Amino acid sequence: MKHIQKPRVAVLILGYNHRDFIIDTLRSVQAQTYTNYHVIYIDNASTDDSVSLVRHTFPDVEAIKHPTNIGYAGGYNQTLTRVFTQEYDAAVLLNPDTVSDTHWLSELVASAYADKTIGFAQPKIYLWEKGATNSFNTAGNEINFLGFGYCGQYKHEDDPLLTQDTEITYASGASLLIKKEAYEMTSGFDDDFFAYLEDQDLGWRGKLLGYTSVLSARSLLWHKYDFQKKHLNNFKFFLLERNRFTFILKNFEIKTLLLILPACIIMETGVLLDSIMKGYFKAKLRGYFETAHNLRKTLHKRSLIQKTRVRTDKELFHFLNPEILFEEVDSPLLRGANIFLRCYYHIVKHLI
Repeated sequence: MKHIQKPRVAVLILGYNHRDFIIDTLRSVQAQTYTNYHVIYIDNASTDDSVSLVRHTFPDVEAIKHPTNIGYAGGYNQTLTRVFTQEYDAAVLLNPDTVSDTHWLSELVASAYADKTIGFAQPKIYLWEKGATNSFNTAGNEINFLGFGYCGQYKHEDDPLLTQDTEITYASGASLLIKKEAYEMTSGFDDDFFAYLEDQDLGWRGKLLGYTSVLSARSLLWHKYDFQKKHLNNFKFFLLERNRFTFILKNFEIKTLLLILPACIIMETGVLLDSIMKGYFKAKLRGYFETAHNLRKTLHKRSLIQKTRVRTDKELFHFLNPEILFEEVDSPLLRGANIFLRCYYHIVKHLI
């Protein structure tokens, strides 16, 4: 890979009815100290006037409006495919409800290009609560060994002395830098995910191909993340469950799938009971149905992934977390499940 002195970067912002947030996001993006970048706002068929607002307020920002909502994966893939044929070296995907530090992009690019094996990078993403905080939204996302993804170090206070970049399990799609080569080698996002866990799937497939994901310790961003506003609903629950099954079926080796199967069956019993109690049972069944319905397509993708991978599950298993540690979904049931998951993980990791 040739050395690139100042990479050309496309900053892509995908929005859906984000009129109330997009002005702050674009103002902070336009105030960057990095100069070799171009901003593209992508609208996923919003019903508000987001696009006209962007076009009127920020005439230098390229604005694209999709006729239908094609999700996070599809919405970004279309533009990523285009920009990587236009001599861009990297793209940064950015949520439309964020505020970035003026050095956010320069530090993110510097971290991504510190090593040729790095394919993906994210900044320190903090929570915005009526202003900037020092509490993490995510310092790198985590994956439980049964495929559940969640924000790493959520609501933990950052230590300002931690200024060294670190490898993470996968970079959050809220602010995700993707190098051109990594995007092309992984074939980008899986459009069939539509939304949720598509960044997890991309980052893990990158790991299978030898790429690393890093936390850029000096790149800072604030996310106006409201878990209650983004609360779990039937459609979101269905997507999370279907995509989780698709993720493990595509990416894990047969031996790994067989070893985690008993834990998966036990965990599924608990998730089913929980879905009945919380009113998501139909969405849970829909997740099973669509996983089965798409199985042939999933197995085809799996075949391609397994043929091209250069790292084994044994090499990567330590990136998978034994527990599910996310404060917003904490409960006595989950704490009990975590005890079981932790014990099972420590047994099975020696057999992978």
